[in-house]
Amino acid sequence: MMLSTSHIFFMFATMFLIIGCGIISAKKIRSAEAFSLNGRKGSTTMVAGAIAGTCMGGGATVGTSQLAASIGLSAWWFTLGMGIGFIIMGIFFARPLRNSRLETISQILILSYGKESGPVASIITSFGLFFTCVASVLPATYILAHLLNISVYLASFILLLLIAVYIFFGGMKGASVSGLLKTVILWAMMLLMCHIAYIKLDTLPNFDQIFAESYWFDIYGQGFLQSLENICSLIVGVFCSQTYVQIFFSASDARTARNGAIIAALISMPVGIPCIMAAMYMHAAHPEVPAIMSMPEFAIRYMHPNLAGITIGALLVALIGSVSGLCFGMSTMVSRDLVVPLARLKTSAQALWANRICFLILITGVIFFSLYNLDSQVLTWNFLSMSLRGSIFLPMVLALLYPKLLPPVWAIPAMIISAFFALTAKSVFNMPIPPLFVSFIASTSIVVLGLSIGRKYNYQIMKGLVNFRHRIFCKKTEHSLHK
Repeated sequence: MMLSTSHIFFMFATMFLIIGCGIISAKKIRSAEAFSLNGRKGSTTMVAGAIAGTCMGGGATVGTSQLAASIGLSAWWFTLGMGIGFIIMGIFFARPLRNSRLETISQILILSYGKESGPVASIITSFGLFFTCVASVLPATYILAHLLNISVYLASFILLLLIAVYIFFGGMKGASVSGLLKTVILWAMMLLMCHIAYIKLDTLPNFDQIFAESYWFDIYGQGFLQSLENICSLIVGVFCSQTYVQIFFSASDARTARNGAIIAALISMPVGIPCIMAAMYMHAAHPEVPAIMSMPEFAIRYMHPNLAGITIGALLVALIGSVSGLCFGMSTMVSRDLVVPLARLKTSAQALWANRICFLILITGVIFFSLYNLDSQVLTWNFLSMSLRGSIFLPMVLALLYPKLLPPVWAIPAMIISAFFALTAKSVFNMPIPPLFVSFIASTSIVVLGLSIGRKYNYQIMKGLVNFRHRIFCKKTEHSLHK
């Protein structure tokens, strides 16, 4: 990409404006709750900004355009599915989530299934969020490397610094303000891109020959079963994402959380359309351009330099904001559910620094993992992440709507076995059924078995496990004393 001075100036000006406003808005953060939950004072606008700012990342923009360059309209399922997920979450689960006054998904499960379920949920959900972070780091690394004409390794280091600044000093409030501003700018630029792409496609001389295959304009172009898996995995993944649940916890009340989620859904769903149109035109007119770069290349080539610079700047912040928000959810879970109790941290200031340090460690891990998988498809990681997060879907729904219904002895196996099939159904066992459905069938089977056996037998099983654990622990203690 050949960048002019206008491109570069407006790109960096946009980035500094968005990130700077987030940092300034959160300069008085002094406690762990203010950092992770904005003091539970988030308005409808702040909730919508935080959700849209996180979901409109690599998958919703660059990932959608990368996939659309080869399959067309059915790439829209990513933003469409996420929007539907937010609407369902807002209507049915905003009240129980916000009224719980908790901080992490693990705490919801612990209340119903005991403390052993917390670390299991934290590990499964963190791995899911980790893979989603990879889906935004990959395109951000490519774009920075192409824009600045540097190696992907140096681009990754610059990206690490930008992500660290985005969240380290701002927390939830900074992410909300930056997300809102970024969403407004990016949405306006996407609307303009849609108009330009429509004109370009309409005047393409060999349009009918290039897009002769019917799948280009078929929402089910990948097949009905694949499309169903995509939308289900997105709905389930959104609901089981610590990042989005954490945003609900930060709202001032349940109504605010619900309205913010619905507004975010209406904002995010249309974003896939201009990405698809730009990618299809680049596929037709410039097949030499890598699919992952089709959207930023379109902006540079066909938009006014000033507007193209703003678009690229907002797009980079979108990628940074998405990674930051998702990694922020991971760090909150890891620090709150694992580090704080294990390290026996007492004060809020200690918990705050534990969260920040966990964030830096996790985002460094994401960067290195992404460098190892530079040639992979962006949306592959997103859909794998959603399937993995879906492993805790059924136990979590029961914990919110019917607490104590499912005996704890069945909840943990349901999550572990479901996560196992989510990871191995296709890669190891090569099952024809989508991994999400295999995972959900396994989880449902265990839950139904646990509910049907009866409380009497559940109690006996639990008692046997406790006695077994007690015997093992006593033997270890006696052995150590003997030594």
